[in-house]
Amino acid sequence: MKCDIHCATKILTIVCGGLIIALAISRFTNLSIEHPQQFILTIHYLWMGAVLILAEFRFAYIHQKFKILTSFFGRGLYCFFLGTLMISAFSPLQIATAVVLFVVGLIYILLQLFSKKFGWSTEEAKNPYQIPSQNQPNAYQPPYQSNVNFQQGGPALK
Repeated sequence: MKCDIHCATKILTIVCGGLIIALAISRFTNLSIEHPQQFILTIHYLWMGAVLILAEFRFAYIHQKFKILTSFFGRGLYCFFLGTLMISAFSPLQIATAVVLFVVGLIYILLQLFSKKFGWSTEEAKNPYQIPSQNQPNAYQPPYQSNVNFQQGGPALK
């Protein structure tokens, strides 16, 4: 059952991120110079939807910078936040997207609260999207990481 829930949440997250990005792209057609705040909000929709999708694919950089997205509770709060941003305008598409985000946020929060019922350990429920640590054999090693320890007298800078 655990795999079914994780697969369902992965699909929900990708759909929500795609809805947000699609909404942002559709908003570009209605932008005007008179309302620069709408342009800024549209840019926020684009990058927040992209962050939601990239977090689902476990990009290490996203998980380092947006640690809130590594737990069900955090993703639920993030979806609630995005839903409140979507409700700021009164177009039917934005309200429908906001309702979807509120429902998905509620699902994530309920998954966190009822994680013991699914047989998950406390640590697994807190961080179901954990990226493998460097102690594990197949751990992800970012390409920018250096093996030089500068705190213990690494190479001198000239």
